[in-house]
Amino acid sequence: MRQIFKKRTALSLATLAVLASATAHAQQGDPLYRYQWHLMNYGQQVLGDTRPVSGIDLGIDDLHDYNIRGKGVIVGVLDEGTEIRHPDLAANVVPNGSWNFNDGSHDPTPTNPDAAHGTSVSGIIAAVGWNGIGVRGVAPSARLKSFNFLDSDANNEQIQYAWWDGPESKDVAVSNNSWGSTIPLFLTVVSENELAAWENPMSATRGGLGTVYVKAAGNSFASVPHPLFGELCPASAAQVGCSQSINDTEANYFNVITVAAANAAGKRSSYSTPGASVWVSGLGGEYGWERASVSVNAPAGFADRQPAVRFDPAIVTTDLSGCVNGYNANAVVPPEFVSDLNLNRLESDQSAIDGTCNYGGTMNGTSAAAPTVSGVVALMLQANPKLSFRDVKYILATTSRRIDPNQAAVTNADGTVLSAGWTVNAAGRAFSNWYGYGLVDATMAVTRATGFKSLGRLVDSGWQPAQVAAAQPIGNVAAPARATVRIAGGAGRVEAVQIGMASDYPLDFLESTTLRVSLISPSGTRAIVVPAGAAFAVDTMTFDLAAVNAFIDETGNGDWTLEVVDTALATGAETKGNLTSFKIRVLGH
Repeated sequence: MRQIFKKRTALSLATLAVLASATAHAQQGDPLYRYQWHLMNYGQQVLGDTRPVSGIDLGIDDLHDYNIRGKGVIVGVLDEGTEIRHPDLAANVVPNGSWNFNDGSHDPTPTNPDAAHGTSVSGIIAAVGWNGIGVRGVAPSARLKSFNFLDSDANNEQIQYAWWDGPESKDVAVSNNSWGSTIPLFLTVVSENELAAWENPMSATRGGLGTVYVKAAGNSFASVPHPLFGELCPASAAQVGCSQSINDTEANYFNVITVAAANAAGKRSSYSTPGASVWVSGLGGEYGWERASVSVNAPAGFADRQPAVRFDPAIVTTDLSGCVNGYNANAVVPPEFVSDLNLNRLESDQSAIDGTCNYGGTMNGTSAAAPTVSGVVALMLQANPKLSFRDVKYILATTSRRIDPNQAAVTNADGTVLSAGWTVNAAGRAFSNWYGYGLVDATMAVTRATGFKSLGRLVDSGWQPAQVAAAQPIGNVAAPARATVRIAGGAGRVEAVQIGMASDYPLDFLESTTLRVSLISPSGTRAIVVPAGAAFAVDTMTFDLAAVNAFIDETGNGDWTLEVVDTALATGAETKGNLTSFKIRVLGH
């Protein structure tokens, strides 16, 4: 099953025979399980016109058979509301544990027939297993609470209610957040006091262990659509990512695990937003379309004009019940929108696979990847409920699998690096702005979680400013602007780094920047924070907060250097702006 990732468990032939029998029985118990390649992938035919690459799954392997299923772990889903009476979710929903921000009730079931997102996310995490219907969750015995802030005002007060402040949030161990900015092109603006006002209460949850907050990185690698102004991403940005994960303020919090998406081939999902704040990757797939289904009612030639990724596997999960609600609904003839089509064999009440329309096969995005990680965290916390959020982050980072190992740096014509590929830090940890520390591996994470010795007391340097005596001109690669902060008496082993910087370097609105911003650790590891080529909707290269996650297990003590380069500046040309300030915070143990 998993030889390509060198699975470390050795099973006897007799045990393998028993497990094979158990797997067949489980598939009968959850009829759509065979299509859930993210749970078990042996290269089988699934929904979509291509097959998944064998072994590209979450590494759950035998955990469910050993009853590691998330039992006793409550997962909060901050999203659109979940259909709490869905036949494949209801048994795992905490009675009176959810919250509807619109009417003040404990029933967040959507009234909008298109609001299926939260129900699909919840199913990825904890759809009931072995009940004779539908699908199975990553943590099929975890309990669910739904907070429908995307159906409401989607404001900070509602986030705080679901994260720590509301009575329904008090026993939530894992918080899934498959949401982000609709226009993720703005650099962060947040004061140190504002940051503390979020991170401190987040850390105090679970009796001081901290809720594990899982956050989608975003879906803006190649596209940032605007409902009024159309596509906001310049084509030149597509090779490094239109948007960057650091643009999402919450993705930079110390308490948050920011999740990128990989597809069924073990590569970056076409949409997955990259960035220095990505921690790990989950499985989000692609689009799950099938040409034979699409072509039934689509205009002539429509399927042929679609990019190939439309027909690669997506994630199969729960959908709003019935054939007039959600993603899976009966076709509308003649079709006006893509949603009017049946996109694969699962869709409509005429489906030979499942005619209930209670499930969908086109769920994707980092919205789908994040709940795969939340489910894995629930498995970890069942195995060891005493893990802190820091322990969970560390275990995920040190057990995730390096996929797409040949991901290369993006360079310009003269070889200047615009965006790095996989890099290995001084502690031997491989990191990529596309994948973070890699694709989560449930079996390895649970194995490490069992009996894990806590990381111990947090060592926090606090925010330390650089003493920049004069503005530093931002030159080309031969004459970069630099600012340095020396950390002494800090963490012996880094867990997280946050930075802020200011400059007067002008940015062209929604045009690719030629600036490259890097952070260099005391051990010499270089991490690219802002790749040259990214686009922004701001006037200057200035941000208050960016997580730079590439340095885990390195020493936190010594000189940390920010380097800013204008990759397009000709030798001898006048610089366009200056680096004016830099600050850093190093956390670890």
